Amino acid sequence: MCGIFGIIKKDASIIEEHAIRGMQEALKHRGPDQSGHYSEPGLAMGANRLSIVDLRSGDQPIFNEDKSLVIVYNGEIYNHLEIRKKLLQAGHIFKTNSDTETVLHAFEEYREECLKYFNGMFAFAIWDKRTKNMFIARDRLGIKPLYIASIDKGLAFASEGKALLDILPGARQPDWQAIYRYFSFGYIPSPESPFRGIQKLPAGCYGWIRAAQLETKSYWSPEYGMGANAINIEDAGDKVLELLGDAVKLELMSDVPLGVFLSGGLDSSAIALFCKKYSKGEINSFTLRFEETTHDESEHAALVARKLGLRHHEFIFSRDLRKKTLSKIGRLLDEPFGDLTVLPLLALSELTRDYVKVVLTGWGGDEIFAGYPTYKAHQLAQLYRKLPAVLSRGLIPALVNSLPVSDKYMSFEFKSKKFIQGMELTPEYQHFVWMGYYDDIAKNRLFKKEILDQISENTWAPVGRLVQNLKEDDLISRIMHLDALFFLEGNGLFQADRMTMAASLEARVPLLNINLIEYVNSLPSKIKIRGGKTKWFFRKILKDYLPQAIIDKPKKGFGPPHSAWSREIFADTFDSVFDRTKIGRQGIFEYEEIKRLLGEHNARKADHGRNLWALLSFQLWYDNFIMKQPNAL
Repeated sequence: MCGIFGIIKKDASIIEEHAIRGMQEALKHRGPDQSGHYSEPGLAMGANRLSIVDLRSGDQPIFNEDKSLVIVYNGEIYNHLEIRKKLLQAGHIFKTNSDTETVLHAFEEYREECLKYFNGMFAFAIWDKRTKNMFIARDRLGIKPLYIASIDKGLAFASEGKALLDILPGARQPDWQAIYRYFSFGYIPSPESPFRGIQKLPAGCYGWIRAAQLETKSYWSPEYGMGANAINIEDAGDKVLELLGDAVKLELMSDVPLGVFLSGGLDSSAIALFCKKYSKGEINSFTLRFEETTHDESEHAALVARKLGLRHHEFIFSRDLRKKTLSKIGRLLDEPFGDLTVLPLLALSELTRDYVKVVLTGWGGDEIFAGYPTYKAHQLAQLYRKLPAVLSRGLIPALVNSLPVSDKYMSFEFKSKKFIQGMELTPEYQHFVWMGYYDDIAKNRLFKKEILDQISENTWAPVGRLVQNLKEDDLISRIMHLDALFFLEGNGLFQADRMTMAASLEARVPLLNINLIEYVNSLPSKIKIRGGKTKWFFRKILKDYLPQAIIDKPKKGFGPPHSAWSREIFADTFDSVFDRTKIGRQGIFEYEEIKRLLGEHNARKADHGRNLWALLSFQLWYDNFIMKQPNAL
C-alpha cells in the first residue's frame, strides 16, 4: 500500500525538485517505510511505500527488464502469484517478489487487457520511456483513489488531492459546482473534486496520457440481478460461502501482522469467521466502544470474538479522544465529508496500528447483500404512492412532521421524516434524497447569491446521466447499482481509505473481492431482501456459524450520535468555527441561516445534526485547504 504521485510536462522541461519533495511529503502518511522517485526531462513519478508484501526488495519505482517501463503503484493484487506464473512461462524475468512488479509485467504482456486479470485493489501509473506515454488505472470499485490535476503545460496525479495543491496554477480555489453537490450528497462523487482544476479518475477506468493530454475509458461496471431468476437458494448459498472463504483466504496475503475490524455487525463477523478458519496464526480483532449505549455495538463484537476465539481489543471512544480526533480530521480530510463516522474510524485505525499493519473489514456487505434500510423503504414507498393524496400528501406528512425530535439511533421520528421526503420524485432520485443532506431549497437559503450564481448544473445531474443507462429491470437492483457507483465509492470506500491510511494502516475489503461480487451481484434481489428483512439471504447462509444475536440484529453501522454531540461536547466547536465576523468576511454563507439551524437544533425544535456536521466538515476543509488557516479546535 502506498501513496503515488507524478508530473508529466508536454515540453519535456525539467521537473523542479521542490515540487517532487512537496508531493512526497504530502503523502508521507500513506507510506512511511520507503520513498523513491524517477525523473527524466518532462517527467517525475514516485511513491511512498507502506511495505506489506516483499519487505526487502519491493521498493518503488520498479522497472521492467530493459528499463523501458517504470511503475508506481498503490494497492494489493491478491492473485499476483498466479499471474506471475503465467508471465514467467511467457519469458518475463522478475527481480522482486512484489505484486507491483507483477502488475508491470502484466501490462507489458497484455497492455490494457491486463486489468481483467487483476483480483485486488489498485491505482497505478506506468511510464513508457520509448513512446513518452503514460498508462494509469484504478480498480473496479474505486477502493484506491487517484486524482488528476491540470497544471502549467502538463498534468499531475496523486493518491490524494492535497498532494497536488502546491503545483496548481494560481491560487487554490473551490469548485463551487462540486461543493454545491456535496451539500446534498454528503460527499463529492467522481469525477469531481472540491478543487478547481483537480478531478478523480473514476472507478473501473483507465487512461492514457499522451502529450500531457488524458483520455479515459471505462473497463468495468457492475450489473445487478442479471442472472437466472430460477435459482436454487441452497446451491447459491454454498457458492457464496465458498467464494467468501476464497476471498478471505486470498486477502490474508501479508508479510506483516494483520487483524480484523469487528463492529459486531453481520458483515465484519462473517469476515472474522473466515479469518479464523484460514489464518495459520492468532487473529487479533479490534472494536471501538461508544459511551452512548444507543449507538454502541461493542457487546456484540465481544460476543463474536469469544465465539470464534479471537484475541479481542476493545478501545473506549472517550470524550477526550473524540475532541483530539476532531482536531486531526480538519487537517487530514482534503475533501469535505458529511458522514461523522470518520471520527471513530480514525480513532480506531490509530489505536489498531499499534498492533497490526493490515486489517480485513466488512465494508461492502450492505451494497452487495441489500443491507440498507432504504431498500426496505423503497418497497413500502411503492405502496405509499398508491394511497389517496389526502393521506399521502396531507394527513400523514402533517402527523410525521409533528413528531418530537429524538437522538436515538435510527429513531422512528428520523425514519418517518426521511421516508416522506421526495415522494414526488422517481424512486431512483428519491433514494438520493433519503441518503442525502441539504435539499436545493435549504442550500438556496444557506449560500450567498454570489456562490449560487456559479452553479450551472442540477444537483442530481450525475444520477440522471446514469439512470437512463441502467439495465436492471427491478427497482431494488437499480438502487443497488446506483449505491455501488455513488455511495459505496464516494462515502464508504473514501473514508475507509483516508482514515486507515492516515494511520499508515492498510484496510482490505474481502466482501468486494471481484470473484464474490460478480456472483452475488448476479443473484435476483428477491432473495437478498425477503419479507421486509434486509440481508435475508446473507443471514440465512451464516445462521449455522454465528451467534443468533448477530444473525437477527438489525443494521446499526458505525454511526456516532452526531445530533447529541453537536449539542453537547462539540457545541463550543460550532460556536468558534462559525464566528459571525469570519463567516461574513468569507462571503460564502448567510450567517443568519447558520444561526437558525444551530438555534433550532440546540432547542430541539428540529434535528439538523447531519446537516450541521456536513456544514462543519466543509468549513474545516475550507479553512485548512483554501484559506490555509487551520482552526484551533
